Amino acid sequence: MTSRYRFDERQRMIPVDPAGLAARVAASAPDDFAGFRQTGIELMLLGRFEEALDHLDRALELVQAGASDGLGSGEQRRISVWINLGDVYRYQGDVATAEVLYRRAVDAARQCAPVPELLSFAVQHLGKALAEQGRLAEARTLLAEAQHLRIAEGDAELIESTRIALITLEQSPIPLPPTIVALVGPAPTFSDEHEGQSGGVAFVNGGYWMKRGPRAAAEHERFEWLRGRGIRLPEIAAFEAEVLLLADAGAVSLAARGHDYDDAEPDSAVARPADGPSVGTIMGTLLRRLHSIPVDECPFDGRLDVTLAQARRAVLEGLVDAEDFDDDNQARTPEQVLARLRAERPDETDLVVAHGDYTSANVLEGAILLDVGALGVADRYRDLALAARDLGDHHSAEEVAAFFSAYGLDAPDQRRLDYYRLLDELF
Repeated sequence: MTSRYRFDERQRMIPVDPAGLAARVAASAPDDFAGFRQTGIELMLLGRFEEALDHLDRALELVQAGASDGLGSGEQRRISVWINLGDVYRYQGDVATAEVLYRRAVDAARQCAPVPELLSFAVQHLGKALAEQGRLAEARTLLAEAQHLRIAEGDAELIESTRIALITLEQSPIPLPPTIVALVGPAPTFSDEHEGQSGGVAFVNGGYWMKRGPRAAAEHERFEWLRGRGIRLPEIAAFEAEVLLLADAGAVSLAARGHDYDDAEPDSAVARPADGPSVGTIMGTLLRRLHSIPVDECPFDGRLDVTLAQARRAVLEGLVDAEDFDDDNQARTPEQVLARLRAERPDETDLVVAHGDYTSANVLEGAILLDVGALGVADRYRDLALAARDLGDHHSAEEVAAFFSAYGLDAPDQRRLDYYRLLDELF
């Protein structure tokens, strides 16, 4: 490994000869588990993350299909691919997804037939992911375990890798880029005592919202495109190196008017504005405005070819939480949901610029739109289904009726509402 790769300051492998590696990848024609896995790893090192995921997913499919190539048991190969997939997500900045995959690999490696080297890899990679999130105590414990395993095995190169990881541990979490530091300082205060608990967002210094990674980059791109198109958006304070900093808009989300409304104090954040429109009315009016933007102006694609491919990847990689399914889908597995989505796929003849995750949590008081990372051209029912479900579950049937009235739809298509609500189970 040392002849082909070296480690950067974050303990990630990078190729010594990227041009040579690219040529080798271009000439490759994988047709078995080993080939798809190796090519996937090399694509990751070249920064071609989507292609890397495609190849590693194919390797995982071959394992699940029972293909054999003499490279260890099926469970051992599955664990190795989980680690590799975790690396791809971590390298592109999605550390949360990487942690899920690494933890699964660690748990499985502890339970299957003892393979100390495989366990040490799983443990070390999980330790790095935790270090990048600033969870240093957990990271030290895991890296110390990896070091113990590797010393027992006697592999000098792996021992050195873990030693360096322990030395560099205090450099985590990943430093913020200069543009962000100029606004929040070198040691900002992160708070988790706030309403925004989803979407990988952190409240910083009491005045900013921060996201980082490829999802933050996607959201920044869409925010920039939406500006000037009649939609109220939060102010972008800064964006650099896939770190997005939004200025706090000084308003709570419409979700705050949900179940807690009846018990709220008169001046509580969840109290209904005295003379303002209802949640359903605000959401319907705003969505009608968004859906009126000409489709041919939108460069982002959220149609079923794209979303079903994303859903398939999430199912294959085990990233779908079936316990979070709606009540009427609790008896289904993610695989069954995906099969049904494919079998019942509707025509897409009514395309709009869709938000992709349109709920009351993603609209602030004052009709300010949030979390636009999934925005793209899609059937209008992608948004209508999620909004109707959210309003019905967390507000009232009256708010659902107000939503459709404000949107201007008298008789929504129940079949399409059901289909896009089912699709959301896999996201």
